[in-house]
Amino acid sequence: MNSESAAPEALMRDAGKLMVEAGSVIALRTARIGQGDPGAGDEMVRMVTEKVWAGWEWSLALASGQLGRDPGTVCRRTLTYYRRAVRANLHRLSSNDE
Repeated sequence: MNSESAAPEALMRDAGKLMVEAGSVIALRTARIGQGDPGAGDEMVRMVTEKVWAGWEWSLALASGQLGRDPGTVCRRTLTYYRRAVRANLHRLSSNDE
């Protein structure tokens, strides 16, 4: 196992964190949309656009070998990629500046 590969326990822990963070983003978005927030329509468009773009970008990275070749490395880098995007959304949606 190379230095970027992770023990299954670490991958499961990080996947669990992603699950919790993504759930928080879903809850914040659902509340915003459900309350009829004036920006809800824009948020729905942003949500779909982000998902399509993230999938496309990840697919290109996987196909080009940027995520590595070892399964553990690919998993680690995939989790890192998605957690970064989810945390950015969590921060944005939690902010009182909007």
